This record gives sequence, C-alpha cells and structure tokens, in this order.
Amino acid sequence: MNLTQLRYLRGIAEQGFNISRAAAALHTSQPGISKQIQLLEREIGVDILVRRGNRIVGVTEPGQAILNVARRMLGDAEVLRRIGEEFTQRKKRLVVATTHIYARYVLRSVIKDFMRLHPDVQLTLRQGSPSQIAHWVAAGDADAGVSSEPPEPMRTIALLPCSSLERSVITRKSHPLLKEKRLTLAKLASYPLLTLDQSFPGGAAVLHAFGKARIEPNIVLSAIDADVIKTYVELGLGVAILPSIAYEPARDRRLAAINASHLFEPTITHIAIRRDSYLRDYMYDFILMIAPNWGREAIDRVVRNRGDASAAAA
Repeated sequence: MNLTQLRYLRGIAEQGFNISRAAAALHTSQPGISKQIQLLEREIGVDILVRRGNRIVGVTEPGQAILNVARRMLGDAEVLRRIGEEFTQRKKRLVVATTHIYARYVLRSVIKDFMRLHPDVQLTLRQGSPSQIAHWVAAGDADAGVSSEPPEPMRTIALLPCSSLERSVITRKSHPLLKEKRLTLAKLASYPLLTLDQSFPGGAAVLHAFGKARIEPNIVLSAIDADVIKTYVELGLGVAILPSIAYEPARDRRLAAINASHLFEPTITHIAIRRDSYLRDYMYDFILMIAPNWGREAIDRVVRNRGDASAAAA
C-alpha cells in the first residue's frame, strides 16, 4: 500500500468513477491506475470498486470506508509536506476554497486586509460548490472553506458558523414589482425568475420556500455566478432572487433591490477546517477576520473535536 494508490483511488472518486478522466487529471495512464487499484484491493483483501463489465460504477461498502481513510491519509500527508515547506523553505501559503458569491462579495475586504497583514503568505482561492469545498478541505487540498453548510455532513471537517446571508429580489429599475407594498411568493411566481443553481443553498432555499407554500415558480434560468444572473436581469429576462450582498448600488445602477428576507430562509456562513489540521498563526488571523466572535481556544476545541461549534463561539 502506498500514497500513489490512495491518490489514484481518490482521483477516481473525484472524477465520478471515470477512469479516463481520472487518468487525465492525475497525468498518468488508464492501465497504470487500474493496475495500482487492483494491487491495493489484493493487499487489503476486499473489492473497493463496483465494476460492471469494463466500467466502474461506484464503491463497495468496505470500499467507501477505505476511500474515507484514504482521503484522511492523503490530507495528513499534505499537512506534513506543508509543515516541512514552511519550516525548511520558509514558504507560507493559504488555500481557501469558496463559492463565487463569497469570493466576489463576502471575502473581498477580508482578503484585502489579510494580504496587507501577511504580505509573505501566498493566498490561493479555489471556487466550487459547497459539496466540492467540503471534499477539498477533507482531502487537504484546501486549508479552509468558506461557504454554506455542505449538503452532506462530514466527520472529518469542523464547521465554524459565523454569519448569515439574507435574500433580495433584483429587478430592473422600471419593474412593476417595485410598486408593490409588500412582496409575496405569489406575486414573484407571476414573473420569470432567475436563481442560483439548485446545487447551491441559495437556489435550494428558493425552491424550498415555494414548495412549502405550494406555489409553482417560473424559473427560466439558473447559474452559479451571481454576476451572470444580474447580467440577464439587465437584459430583461426576468427578476433574480439572490443574496442581498450581491446587490451593489454603485455598480448595479440599472438595477434595484427589494428586501425578501421575510420570504426565504437565510443561508448560514460556515468556515470549514479539517479536523486535527495544523493551523499556523496566519490561518487563525484569517478565520478571526471572517468570524471575530471566535477565539483561538474556541477554534482549537472544535477542530480538535473537543466541543460543540455553537457553544464554543458563544
């Protein structure tokens, strides 16, 4: 058993169990990946992957447990490598995984202040969905994640709740909705709607609110980028339901915003940290810039799995 075999296994899972895509992503050959996985299965003594003919369609029950351990081991190996880099080469870096909304609007001032405070730290942003962000953090491919709570809980990561995002309806300035005294779901449903993709909590929250009210919304477009959505609102394709922070009066001069916090549940922002990870001083600074209600001891208690996140932050 070696880290290369574990890396191949993780790569197969990340590429939807498509060997050809995994080989391309890992810069190796399909036969090489297949051979190493077969050697790993032979050494452990169980089938890891579910095969149908020449295709891999998933993982077996023991295979899922092995995949979880592989991700943790690869994450630990990455932490060891970074510790060595930082203390032997004095190389400092911080990889933050987040969504477009957070990168574009929420983290803008935080990143500016952080880079002023730590000019010697190389900061990398990786954008993805909340699910991808959680997996990157769990695998050690990102030091921290900033997004909503992932759709599936993961024991290998600690979540630090820190703030919430309310929602607004974004329209063109001439839109009839601006004349309404009180916005309702029924009134919204009578217009073409543009929302965040359903794989993001912002999009899911919109569908949940309409579903709970038993109202069918007329969603004509969804995307993962709030700026893209606002562009199509400007073109007159419909009205958008977005986090309120995405509306900037100085930039969005052709648009208007209507508070919709009474219609849709807010999205809670979480900072995701891999449990038992190695935190440098500058990483504590980054976390506290986003969530000043936390302290180092409280962060350590949660990351070391010795306390409840909500209690620790109180």
